[in-house]
Amino acid sequence: MTDEDPQEWDWLPRRTSTLTRMAIILASLGVAVLIAALFVKGWIDDRLDPPGDEGSELVVNIPQGASINDIARIFEEEGVVANSTVFRYYLRYKDAGDFQAGNYVLNQNMSVWRAKDVLLAGPAPGPADDAIRVVLPEGLTLAQVQAELLSQLPTFDADDLARALAFPPVRSRHQPANSTLEGMLFPDTYHLDSATAEDEAALIVRLIGQFDTVASEVGLATAPDTVGITPHEAVIVASLIEKEALVNEDRAKIARVIYNRLAAGWPLQIDAAVRYAVNKPSEPLTRADLAVENPYNVYNRTGLPPGPIAAPGRDSLIAALNPANGFWLFYARTDDPVVGAHTFSATIEDHEAAVAVCREKNLGC
Repeated sequence: MTDEDPQEWDWLPRRTSTLTRMAIILASLGVAVLIAALFVKGWIDDRLDPPGDEGSELVVNIPQGASINDIARIFEEEGVVANSTVFRYYLRYKDAGDFQAGNYVLNQNMSVWRAKDVLLAGPAPGPADDAIRVVLPEGLTLAQVQAELLSQLPTFDADDLARALAFPPVRSRHQPANSTLEGMLFPDTYHLDSATAEDEAALIVRLIGQFDTVASEVGLATAPDTVGITPHEAVIVASLIEKEALVNEDRAKIARVIYNRLAAGWPLQIDAAVRYAVNKPSEPLTRADLAVENPYNVYNRTGLPPGPIAAPGRDSLIAALNPANGFWLFYARTDDPVVGAHTFSATIEDHEAAVAVCREKNLGC
């Protein structure tokens, strides 16, 4: 037996320790990758086949020339599938395409394979071809939504609809306690089957569900981090934007004016909120209107009104969460550079000049 080199005893333990550490690191990485893979798999599985039973039946129209992307978007907006991207990739993975235009009878909360099978079967014959189309434009108050539904759906009972609006079966996840559905019924085009056209509560549930779907898509829950207010307050801001903006390019700027005035402790002085307070949708406001004691009168008090003043659309919700950068505190309609455009000002002098243009053009200032 030969004598052992003392230096060999010095490095052998360190080599063993390094191997052990590498093994631990590799094992940890393997566990992390496994956990991530399981999380991703679970996320995808829930979007391929959402948990719970299928929801209410509805008729969805696929327009002529709609692509797979269009169909996936429509199905997500209608609540048929959980995620348009996952559904789109599933259809392409299954080499499914060239679907026929027409009306399809589906259910909310469907699995992607069930939705695909309905598409492959083609448009539903008979009653589905007579699907009822209901259009709710942006900017309607709750009372106006109620009137529109009664006008467009003669099968609805006025008392049952009023009851469904006052005591809805579900609430939006962004709706505070003791608040109404004002601003929580998403403005959109809805295709109803004959059953839903006679079920007031079912349609209200669908309108609330569509609001929550769009709210999730635009990131409403991030409002405390992005703009420093609650999600419901962001809906209030969006409703003010919806009633004030006449062109899409102004929405984010109006949002900035609102936030700048809130930060400065100034009254918002937004006419649309006063119109809501005194129930004057279009008539000229008087000095008495601007002085009325009402929590929605943002001329004689600071802060936001206590609730939305109308149903905001997607663009207004996005603007409320993504205000433009600027120091503006005022805006006035000048129709420059396009009809409906406002001029935004940081000083009272510039604002007065814009107001002079507004009055010269008789634009309502």
